[in-house]
Amino acid sequence: MPNPLTDAPEDTSTAGMAAQEQGYFKVTASHAIAVHETPSLASAAVCFKQPGQVVRGEVQGEFCKLTSGEGFALVCHPTEGPALAPLSPALFKVAHKTVLVRAHATTSAKVLKIKKEGDDLLVDGHLEGWLKVHGLPSSSSRDQQDGSQDPSAAALGWVLITHQAYGKLCQHVEGEVPTFADERALEGSMDTPRSVYTGKQADPLTERLKLELAQMRTEVGEREQKTLSSTMADNYDVVRRGLMSNAGQAASGSFCVGGDPL
Repeated sequence: MPNPLTDAPEDTSTAGMAAQEQGYFKVTASHAIAVHETPSLASAAVCFKQPGQVVRGEVQGEFCKLTSGEGFALVCHPTEGPALAPLSPALFKVAHKTVLVRAHATTSAKVLKIKKEGDDLLVDGHLEGWLKVHGLPSSSSRDQQDGSQDPSAAALGWVLITHQAYGKLCQHVEGEVPTFADERALEGSMDTPRSVYTGKQADPLTERLKLELAQMRTEVGEREQKTLSSTMADNYDVVRRGLMSNAGQAASGSFCVGGDPL
């Protein structure tokens, strides 16, 4: 079994390669978890992720390499238990006659595909009234020799949840839906508005304020964690220096007879 205190060995097995696919993970630990420079608990912590945060990455041995490039987070701590849990795409159904899957979360973006009423949508997350659709075949992908599309050529798109004129376009069926911080969809949280699940019209300003508040809470939590770690390190250093100083004074100011100080 790999030792999490050392670099995780490369897994060349078929099962290991399948487990290294990229995906979204939710912080399930009851406390903030550290993101390390390298896949080792002995390496420096560059930042912290708070409970309920969602990150994108790929599992490499005992660690998850974050797509954002921040570093590596331990998937399961040897003594504290699971820290990250994979998030499966949520299931939605098209609730209108047709919906347009666009390249970006805006009505002016290019249309990638048209989905019809009753079609299933696999959704990775939400951003300001839009759903990020998982693994749609791209209309521009190269066809194989047998005429079918190349399954490896997939394009992600965005679908509007509700329309001002047409009402609810997509109906939530099952699964958790994280809310992303921006369109890159590399990080988010589980503070998702109820309107995503109900399909009811929501005030964009209110949703934006809720998202900004959640981001502020996350940033404050990370700063508090860094401050706590720094304070503990400083206190340890002060105690260490004090003990060394006392040891030096005792050694220079004492006389010993038979190994015992006078």
